Amino acid sequence: MKKALPRALCLVLALLLLASCAQETVPAPPRAPLPSPSPEKTPEPSPPPPSPDSESGVTPPPDVPEPPYSATVEYGEPELIKDNDGPLFTYIRFPQAGGGFDMPIAVWANWVYQSAREEFEDVLAADENAEGEINVHFNSYLTDDRYVGIVETGSFAHSHAPRPRDIVRTFNIDLSREIFLYPSDILDLGPDGGARALLRELLSEAYPGSSVFLGDIDERWFSQTAIGHDGIIVVLERYAFLPGAFGTPMVTLPYDRLGSALILGQERPPEPPPPSPPKPSSPPVPAQSGTIDPDRPMVALTFDDGPSRHTPHILDLLEQYGGRATFFAVGNLVGGGRDTVARAIELGCEVAGHSWDHKDLTKLDETALRTQMLDTAAAIEAVTGVSLPFFRPPYGAVNDRLKNVARELGLAIVNWTVDPLDWKNRDAGMVYDAIMRDVRDRTIILSHDLFGTTAQAMERVIPELLSQGYQLVTVSELLRHTHDGAALEAGRVYSR
Repeated sequence: MKKALPRALCLVLALLLLASCAQETVPAPPRAPLPSPSPEKTPEPSPPPPSPDSESGVTPPPDVPEPPYSATVEYGEPELIKDNDGPLFTYIRFPQAGGGFDMPIAVWANWVYQSAREEFEDVLAADENAEGEINVHFNSYLTDDRYVGIVETGSFAHSHAPRPRDIVRTFNIDLSREIFLYPSDILDLGPDGGARALLRELLSEAYPGSSVFLGDIDERWFSQTAIGHDGIIVVLERYAFLPGAFGTPMVTLPYDRLGSALILGQERPPEPPPPSPPKPSSPPVPAQSGTIDPDRPMVALTFDDGPSRHTPHILDLLEQYGGRATFFAVGNLVGGGRDTVARAIELGCEVAGHSWDHKDLTKLDETALRTQMLDTAAAIEAVTGVSLPFFRPPYGAVNDRLKNVARELGLAIVNWTVDPLDWKNRDAGMVYDAIMRDVRDRTIILSHDLFGTTAQAMERVIPELLSQGYQLVTVSELLRHTHDGAALEAGRVYSR
């Protein structure tokens, strides 16, 4: 188990980071604390349906999973704090754009991680078999080529918590003025400004039964506000303003209904030039042929958690060397990476599912499992026209319930033989050394196309594997030749 940093050291590091940010004249917005658990309440899904609860007058929601969302990434590229080792499985995704705005966002993401780790250390001290999960995703919106709105949402849960804890944070950026914006820079939040009345109206419409709780809306209700395409997005942390039955409300205040309550400026900044794509290195060895020789050694390179900005570079390398690979994509990223996914198929690679939003599937019920797998498969098939008979669960975590649902859906489970821990060390040389040390004939190699260091490692890994006589094939091709052409068995876990 990784040791948590001392609390005092965490505070010093955070202050140093924020001081560094201040030297770049980019003010760091205040960090929102995680909500405290309320043991007397139990988790309830959202949104609420039409029959009120007799005790509270709140309309309780039906026992159905929330619909999945597709991530919108219009500013920055996804960076990740990830821990596959457990027992605190971690997946915190946040945007980084290579400028002065990155550090405050990264400080917040690391603060979320360290705070959860410290709390979970106390849980482990009482129960060494405890398990937990942090799962955070973001959407980023670019409006008028000037304003950026970022919405981070997720949860922290562990086996001794009465319910998952909401994680909600927003950031707003004015690229022209090079500053962070606060809610009061965006909206007139005064009692007569109109924003409060509009929020009350929209909440009443979207969440039947909530009207009784909306009498005292003030500026605190706008603390998590983001600039969106169609209006100003307001997110309310679960239990912070409304009873838990209403979940985590998110409403958009339309621009055309805000009127004078909208005080955001209208100037237009110059359009930034597009970034130059990375160039692959010259191949030191000839490209492999398109025909598989079953008598020669072969390996399957696999890449999880994309598509990302680094996936095209890996595809460049595969195209240059004639290799193929299998990409296990996160469902809510597929829509934003359609061109990358389509190109992978054109190059003879394959794209399979890796869940919709990278949750630990062993913690979900059967209905949620079906949603995770089927929606991801549908998103991929909409781009590729192909539905593969297998998927890979996040963290490689499998239990009997997951196997049973996979069997019901006709899906095999593909994990791996070689794990270079690229998600942990973020060092291209270490990734290369680990792969070349452990590779054998018919192995499945795990990597993550979310990281630039992994793409850099592939600049050496791919030609070196070819020079050693390995054929770079897809998972389907490797399993077909390894198992004498037999069809994959639904619900079975394959690692070679």
